[in-house]
Amino acid sequence: MQSQPDAVEIAQAPQAEVGQATAAAPRAGARPLPIWRRPGRVMLHAPSTELQDLKDKYLSWMIATRYAETTIKGAHINLEWFFKFLTEREVTRIADVTPDVMNEYSLWIRENKNHKHEGKALAARHIYYRIVSVKWFFAWLAQNMLVLCDPAVDLELPQIHQGLPETILTQEEVKRLLAAPDMRSPIGYRDKALLELVYATGIRTRELLRLNVADLDFKARTVFVREGKGGKDRILPLPAVAVGYLKEFVEKVRPRFAKLMKNGDDGTLFIGYTGGKLDKSRLSEIFKRSRKLAALDKPVTPMILRHSIATHLLENGLGLRYIQEFLGHERLQTSTLYAKCSLLGLRCHFNKHHPREKRVRKNGVLAECENKITQDNTRKLTIRNG
Repeated sequence: MQSQPDAVEIAQAPQAEVGQATAAAPRAGARPLPIWRRPGRVMLHAPSTELQDLKDKYLSWMIATRYAETTIKGAHINLEWFFKFLTEREVTRIADVTPDVMNEYSLWIRENKNHKHEGKALAARHIYYRIVSVKWFFAWLAQNMLVLCDPAVDLELPQIHQGLPETILTQEEVKRLLAAPDMRSPIGYRDKALLELVYATGIRTRELLRLNVADLDFKARTVFVREGKGGKDRILPLPAVAVGYLKEFVEKVRPRFAKLMKNGDDGTLFIGYTGGKLDKSRLSEIFKRSRKLAALDKPVTPMILRHSIATHLLENGLGLRYIQEFLGHERLQTSTLYAKCSLLGLRCHFNKHHPREKRVRKNGVLAECENKITQDNTRKLTIRNG
């Protein structure tokens, strides 16, 4: 079987489209529910027992293969949309799913409307995830001989435009952002250490929230990122400035917060002033507050800082291969996006090699340009006086 797509890619389909459910708390000692059957989500329909059993086997295999929980949830949701389609077509047996049925599903999902924004069609990326989840489901069934043939093998996937990052901060804007937190307060010092770490490493949100104090090595000036995207670990270098703020935070500020942790200090690196762990919502508040203090007119998120540091490293001469390793990208092609964002690098080479842009710099002034203008003005005066 061919390699599966990137671990978190399948999970990027909009999960809010599935309804919320209320469920009683499990009894003490009860066996935990599978990830995709935990309270908070309901099925869109009641699929046949055969279809449900096959899906459960597939998702159980994903768990055993150590796919990320978000990936498994995404696969579950995308397969639920496929089963919803089958139910509407009264297809109850997996053997009745033919290539024609798959082509119908492809058209059906493309015509579906976005539940968050009524009247708008689903984005190409969401359509892609809806279809690719089904393709990999049937590929797994065929490999394990649970179906005679794969009806989705020839199903075409929509092309996804690999767009450039919408927002990238300049190096000057990053300086303003990092200088924004109020260092006189413990919360401000925590925010400062957090921002320095995010910009220093380009770490993803999920990776950041899972960091422990033990993952920092101040002597070696490194941070150990556990189970990043695709379940891969990596060690990242830290600049001396970031190490200084992180060490001060860990030794002097964090203990004040950790005293209030209800179940004792579990080692989580970034916590709130009441001892609670930071979540995505509270992390978003930190970035919004820092952006406001820095008076920036651009949005600021961990992902935008990630895009920004990658672009700045490229502008300062770091090779794409090292940027790929730094960001934890599986494919070099993903890292090449930042080459398109680096106008500064293009401008430097453009000025150096373009025959119309070869200039002699004198005292920081483009002397050739000024001389050319002076010569043109002199010529005009000569012609006029002649």
